Amino acid sequence: MVMSINEIMAGIAIAVMYGVGTFFAKIVSEKDPFLQWIIVNIIGVILCIVIIAREPQKLQLLHGKILLYGVISAILVVVGSLLLYFTLHKGRASIVVPLSSIGPAITTILAVIFLKEHISYIQIIGIVLVILGIVLISMNSQ
Repeated sequence: MVMSINEIMAGIAIAVMYGVGTFFAKIVSEKDPFLQWIIVNIIGVILCIVIIAREPQKLQLLHGKILLYGVISAILVVVGSLLLYFTLHKGRASIVVPLSSIGPAITTILAVIFLKEHISYIQIIGIVLVILGIVLISMNSQ
């Protein structure tokens, strides 16, 4: 499967938003990590209300495995973000954030194993290099 320019541009936009957003989260989390978490979740609730108001039929899709997977995803993302903000409160963004960036590699591996997505040898090498790079970036050089 060939990557489209839309996938590439979306990936870059997401990375920039996460990067800049986490930078500001570090600033807020230094004061109080729970405050950052509360702000993120309030914004999330507001966006959910807007989406449901525009497309209420989406609620009909929430049943069975879709609901279960959605709840599992939400719990992991919410707890993960709280842990990130709490760690940013006590730790250095230059160590915590790169290590937390291994998430997409984990998602890719899970997609290959459970969703039977296919990736090339070049992509496998890229994932390994990204993980190694993240570990090197996060190493404590003091």
